Amino acid sequence: MKIKFNTFNLIIGISFILAFICLMVSYATYFMFYPSMVFFEAGFVMLSVRLIQAYAKSQKEIEERQEVIVMQLAEGEDGETYVMQDKKKEKKLRRKRRSQRFDRLLPSIFSIGVAILIAYMFISSIITH
Repeated sequence: MKIKFNTFNLIIGISFILAFICLMVSYATYFMFYPSMVFFEAGFVMLSVRLIQAYAKSQKEIEERQEVIVMQLAEGEDGETYVMQDKKKEKKLRRKRRSQRFDRLLPSIFSIGVAILIAYMFISSIITH
């Protein structure tokens, strides 16, 4: 994924930097633990949004490229044999596409999971103290 400079990415970076600073200061004063958790939560939620947007954009581009490839192969001499694939090849192709989609979506799933975990830790730390 290319990192482009825009304000949303800048805010994500600043959120993680502030979270790290608050976490370091929380060793001196326990109160700074709460802002660090809030900054981490905000950072991971915004990172999840950015990763899901990047996934949607890449998925759209891949589908467009795949359509172009199919159209080009269908126009050639072997077009009928390419379009009329057997079930085994079609099943392998679908399985391959599914695993590739999952691999591209895995960073956003991980980011969402970490955001949920941090939210749980934040709420449980408020309840226990």
